Amino acid sequence: MKKVMVLKLLKERPFLIGLLLRIAIMILLPLLLDDGILLQGVKYTDIDYDIFTDAARYAALGQSPFKRHTYRYTPFLALILSFGSDVDGAESNNILLWWKKERYFGKLLFCIADALCGLVILKLRKKSRDGKDVDSKARNLSVSVEMQDALWWLYNPFPINICTRGSAESFVVLLSVLGTVAIATMKVEGSKAWLWGKAGIAGIIHGLAIHAKLYPIIYTASFMAYFACQDEIMHNDKIVQDERVSATRRSEYETSQNGEIDLKRGNDSFPWLEPRRILQLMRSWVYRIISPAPLIFLAMTISAFAALTYLAVYFYGQDALNEGLLYHFSRVDHRHNYSMVWYWIYLARSNIAKTGTGMASSSFPALGRLLLLPQVVLLLYSSLGIAPFDLSFALFVQTFFFVALNKVITAQYFSWYLVLLPLCSDRIRWGSKDVISALSLFGLSIIIWLGAAFCLEMKGMAVHLQVWIASLLFFAANVNVLRTILANYKGSGKQKME
Repeated sequence: MKKVMVLKLLKERPFLIGLLLRIAIMILLPLLLDDGILLQGVKYTDIDYDIFTDAARYAALGQSPFKRHTYRYTPFLALILSFGSDVDGAESNNILLWWKKERYFGKLLFCIADALCGLVILKLRKKSRDGKDVDSKARNLSVSVEMQDALWWLYNPFPINICTRGSAESFVVLLSVLGTVAIATMKVEGSKAWLWGKAGIAGIIHGLAIHAKLYPIIYTASFMAYFACQDEIMHNDKIVQDERVSATRRSEYETSQNGEIDLKRGNDSFPWLEPRRILQLMRSWVYRIISPAPLIFLAMTISAFAALTYLAVYFYGQDALNEGLLYHFSRVDHRHNYSMVWYWIYLARSNIAKTGTGMASSSFPALGRLLLLPQVVLLLYSSLGIAPFDLSFALFVQTFFFVALNKVITAQYFSWYLVLLPLCSDRIRWGSKDVISALSLFGLSIIIWLGAAFCLEMKGMAVHLQVWIASLLFFAANVNVLRTILANYKGSGKQKME
């Protein structure tokens, strides 16, 4: 009976249970590990949280948070956390005000933001099922559909671990999810003014997300392509064909009953080996992009981002620009991480230290540009070929590949694409053998990397080469996962991508 009641509570109150679970872990595990009650020398709280709280103290004193060495985030994060700073050194003994203590305040905000991410995911997944039959495989599982929705994020141990350790990624993830919500859920009531208003709201949220963390800038082209097609749908029942495109190679579109457009691919494929067709497609997209809705989105994105950046520089000086923004363009990390390039950076820096010259550092910009090329190709392809028809899936693909090719990869980065996966998971054939195999290899590559990293970091063994090989295996596993997901993508609505 008690088991039934617990399961019913988990199903009917996922947001409340998920939030309380986060708060409990946020309090108990630091007490057991950080204070040395359970294990000596093992700390649960992320080092970044110490940086946040130190910067928040400076902000509470009216000083620049960038006085804290290695604080390289928006100053407004430190300003928000400053409300829980212990600047006078005397914490309140009132047990009811436990949440205002420095060690808890920031984590509590991160846990609330993370739980809100889960709530947004629940709403979006429920809305995507409205008027549709639930997949037979999902229906036949012993776990209810509602519980499956909650397991994607609210009951997922990975985001729970990230936010309770004091990582601020949930703030950024929440902004990017809300940007998706603004675009995917706000209905257009037959007037272009509604569409333009939706584009403006989405642009403001997107600008906030870019200021908070630079990486959401990669979504800009996808959002603009999506709005361009929505604008074109409202202009005509069918997409207006560009007279400059050869009649025999024109793209064929049709308007679906629910107001979305779907691509009739037939036997066509992307013209990778036909430069002339690629140029024609690019030219036709240029004409679409300069329609009002995407331009409004872009203008509001730039305005929101510029306004926040200007305020940051105005109040906190040039450091807000250099440390909070420009640093991330040139960041390299020689310490071991999941990225396949960390070892090259490590060897280059070692060479600099030995020779006393900076010649080796010249390879860093070249390496960065080399890694940028495949990202740009996939970014453009997914923005123009997928985003107009399935926005959430396009964002997932872009984020997944962006993280895999990044020069620095930590576990927190995984949350960037995991939060988008539940929004498009119903369009992927998870039961296929190649997907199962790819995910198994992906998990195995993580285990191998963690084992090698443990020997290096905790045991002090000289296994740098082995960690790098594990990073290469991890990258290969990422590419294989993305390949199989694309191959097993079922499409959205009438669109077929098989």
